[in-house]
Amino acid sequence: MRIPFLGGAYEGRSPNVSPQQCMNFFYEKGKDGESLVSTAGDTTFNSDNSGEVRGGIAYNDLAYFVIGNTLYEFNSAGTDTNRGNLVTSNGPVSMAHNGVRTGANQQIMIVDGTTGYIYDNTTSTLTEIADTDMTAGVTVQFVDGYFAFNQKNTDRWWITSSFDGTAIAAADFFTAEGDPDILQCLVADQRQVFTFGKLTTQVYYNSGDADTTFEVFQGGHTQTGCVAPFSAVRFDNSVIWLSENERGDGQVVRLGDGYQPVVVSTQEVNYQISTYSKIDDAIAYSYQHEGHEFYVLTFPTANKTWVYDALTQEWHQRGHTINGEVGRERYNCHVFAFGEHLMGDMANGKIYKLDPETGTANGARIPRIRVSPSVTDEEGRRRISELQLDMQEGTGDPNSSTDTQIWLSYSKDGGHTYSDERDKSIGDAGEYDHRVIWRQLGVARNWIFRIRTWSPNKVFIQGLIARMYGESDGTR
Repeated sequence: MRIPFLGGAYEGRSPNVSPQQCMNFFYEKGKDGESLVSTAGDTTFNSDNSGEVRGGIAYNDLAYFVIGNTLYEFNSAGTDTNRGNLVTSNGPVSMAHNGVRTGANQQIMIVDGTTGYIYDNTTSTLTEIADTDMTAGVTVQFVDGYFAFNQKNTDRWWITSSFDGTAIAAADFFTAEGDPDILQCLVADQRQVFTFGKLTTQVYYNSGDADTTFEVFQGGHTQTGCVAPFSAVRFDNSVIWLSENERGDGQVVRLGDGYQPVVVSTQEVNYQISTYSKIDDAIAYSYQHEGHEFYVLTFPTANKTWVYDALTQEWHQRGHTINGEVGRERYNCHVFAFGEHLMGDMANGKIYKLDPETGTANGARIPRIRVSPSVTDEEGRRRISELQLDMQEGTGDPNSSTDTQIWLSYSKDGGHTYSDERDKSIGDAGEYDHRVIWRQLGVARNWIFRIRTWSPNKVFIQGLIARMYGESDGTR
């Protein structure tokens, strides 16, 4: 009997109803079958600095990251160059550049919630914006030749002079007019500016008017806002964010047809988010990898990371070992540069390269857990004589006994308690005919199975197969 084992993370209010966990695996369904695939680990791109990696951007064949209070420039070899300092040293920053240009005004604009900065690529200098109309910017975007940023704790957003972030006119601001609201953040997508308030969202477009450059798009207003300014990102030809409205908060939504938000978080994910004491500090990034596009949403205070896959519309969790405990993933931000996915660390200043062949993050093994849905036999108690994990075997290092271990535990009481773990070997490298089988599991009416591994190798799981007492081997 094939156990329904493959899927996403759906751990809800009660394990009797929804016990499913999926930590550091993502679900994949191909033409010839389905599987759980281990999430990528990393290798170090640069480890020369210390502090929180607060944000990053790719520009002119280079990568830039703000680490602590310093802007660093990185080349493809991972060599860093100090390009100047910010006033602040912690908390997320937002960055945008003014496009591929020759001559003057090759700029990156940075806002940190206190002020704004311009990095001039032609002179390799970082300076605080001196224009007296510069305000405490929270997020910045570049759209249709203008830097656009929202002013902290107000209903205003501003644009700079054309292609020049150092010049701001006193009249070049816009307000949330459709439904007055405090603006949380901006996202520019497909030449439109999505202005997210706490309770509402309004869409602007470049009208070409000499006096009012950006105007409200008719029909581009929705009564759903954003609870966490750094949760809103471009994703899968749309925009996605952690929402709030006058009726509550904590659902992940993406923009659908007619500029209306569509909830993509499941009831189980919504429940988990509702248990967190603080969600307005959530941070997010999105990236494409091996045919999947992921929205990665981290809750720093709750120490949790949730991930939504646009391809399968499934959720999973990610977590790394930090200070001896498994919590959120290490990464604060993502930049795609040099054909690599570069990830900035939350605390130690390191920049990593994602590596799907590696099962470690910052050198520590990545824990992987899958918990099945409840399997109930309505006819009564059944004895499982044999349980086989259908997976890619023969990937372990014969010189390291812990490379090959995978553990099984099971619950017979609706997920409230689990048995002691029983380990098996995945098989040493090249042992492709090795089988991962547990025997004599006992009798129960309700079964939940939990698989766990710390293997530093890539892991593929294709399913879980049970042979009941009295069945022959030929029935599997």
